[in-house]
Amino acid sequence: MKKAEVKYVLMLLAVVSVWGLDPLVNRYFYGYFSAAALSALSTLASAILFVALAVRHREKWDRRYLTVALPIALVNSLACVLQRIGLQYTSPTRYAFLEHLSCLSVPLVLLLFFRKRPSAAQWAAALLCLLGCGFLAGADILHGSIGIGDLLCAAAGLMLGVGIVTTARCTEGMDIRLFTAVHSVTYFLTSAVLCLSLHCIHVGGAPIEEIVLTPKPLPILAAVLFGLLSVGLCWLLRNEATRHLSPSLVAVITPLAALITAAISILRGLDTPTPAFFAACLFFLSAAILAGLGEKRGTAHTEKSPR
Repeated sequence: MKKAEVKYVLMLLAVVSVWGLDPLVNRYFYGYFSAAALSALSTLASAILFVALAVRHREKWDRRYLTVALPIALVNSLACVLQRIGLQYTSPTRYAFLEHLSCLSVPLVLLLFFRKRPSAAQWAAALLCLLGCGFLAGADILHGSIGIGDLLCAAAGLMLGVGIVTTARCTEGMDIRLFTAVHSVTYFLTSAVLCLSLHCIHVGGAPIEEIVLTPKPLPILAAVLFGLLSVGLCWLLRNEATRHLSPSLVAVITPLAALITAAISILRGLDTPTPAFFAACLFFLSAAILAGLGEKRGTAHTEKSPR
């Protein structure tokens, strides 16, 4: 690893540490807010903060922030909202692993949209990732009991892989504060629209998800402050790190959030350690390592090629 990359790896590790706590903290807040309402509330403060920064640096705005940054922000925002909703209907550990299906979507996006053929190691990583997810779900898959929460978290994981690749490949030269401002505003608007939509659409005479907002000031303040940390600061650092690291290297580091979530979840009694769980850990970590090795070899081969 180059010395210049170490700083960005440390940035990503800091983000991973906070995001590893995110599922458990959100489950606590679900006692005071509905999932979509919590998403809208926790993103509002970040949106206001980054809009203020964008206004201050408005001379740097150009059309790329609408034609490039906005679609990337929309993909990432939808993924984050799906995660928050899906977490209500699945366990923190399963959530943490399914969101890292980005290991699968990263090589696919590179192949289909950027004409970069993944190495054999990267394809093996994708298969190991799927196998690990299968071990994690265990008997649920055999009995056809995969829930809506699992599907939402899996979809979010695939979309986050798209976000990783496009952020790394398409944002060169953009001001990271303005790029994150577009993301923050899009994230808030997506959360607010979804919150209202789920409340207004009725199934069986009841809303899909009723808006729940506690009147207690302390939970509201805590949700806003944690939102500034996990949404505002963490996405700023994550975007900056992703621009300077390869997508596969990002895929190597981000699964550490799943380990943090799983370890704390087991310690708190929210999940039970089983042989299948440890097998899933092994397969998933192996997939992440293979993805990183595949990227390293691909880079070396490119550098040696006379073309």
